[in-house]
Amino acid sequence: MRMRQLRYFQAVAEELHFGKAAERLHIQQPPLSRQIQNLEEELEVELFKRTNRKVELTDEGRYFLKEAKEILTIMDRSKTTLQAMGDGTAGKLHVSFVYLALSSTFPQIMGDFIEDYPDVDVSLHEENTFFQVNAVKEGTRHIGFVTMRMVDIESLESMVVHRCASCAAVPANHPLAKKDVLTLRDLSELPYICSADSFCRMRVKEMQKIFEQQGLELKIGMKYERKHTGNVFVAAGLGWTVINVDSAGTIPDGIALKPLEIELHPFEIGMIWNPERATPLVRNFIEFYKERMDE
Repeated sequence: MRMRQLRYFQAVAEELHFGKAAERLHIQQPPLSRQIQNLEEELEVELFKRTNRKVELTDEGRYFLKEAKEILTIMDRSKTTLQAMGDGTAGKLHVSFVYLALSSTFPQIMGDFIEDYPDVDVSLHEENTFFQVNAVKEGTRHIGFVTMRMVDIESLESMVVHRCASCAAVPANHPLAKKDVLTLRDLSELPYICSADSFCRMRVKEMQKIFEQQGLELKIGMKYERKHTGNVFVAAGLGWTVINVDSAGTIPDGIALKPLEIELHPFEIGMIWNPERATPLVRNFIEFYKERMDE
């Protein structure tokens, strides 16, 4: 049994269509069908029920899909770790980050590292905090840049690499845009626009608690999935939201940024890594980042 066969099997099992699986794998359908047939012969079980209309997993196929995924995860993790071994001056380095990190010195420091370590193949992955924490724990990511205060990172090591204050974003044509500082009572007049991601859900709970302490209600308005959509809703006059002040240069026209009378928890970006998987390359990266931050 070869790793290639497992990847072929996973593709067919997830697509339940040999043609779509072949397209996903960038191969022709006949070789894919032969590989699946060879796998079934080797295992001496039928993994798929095939008819003219559809492809279905058998009970054995469903069980083997779980096993195959676990095997592939272990192999990918081992490959990732091995690539970062050695003297730490070459190899593969997987770095993940949240979008907010782009407002910090992260892009510049990453560019400096890539320039100073030309033999290191750096792969950057924009991913949410929850995914990153699990990936760093499992070893499929070497370094993560996450939003702090969101998840338990007890088994990982971390350091805050960026901190910035919050402000309110309101429609530029709204009367509130003319005020120097906004109060909670001011903001209670407008719906609060937020995303569906985990950080914003945590921010909503924080805002609701603050409003309740003042005897006010936080009106929940539009919810969005894609980045920057919230800013578009604000510019359209549909409500207000909280953003980090570092994003001031990226907001669209039609938005006014205003300080709040209350002080919210700052946005914090933390660098995380798994001490049990701190290869020479990972340690070199951490030290490099720390040095650049101190400059």
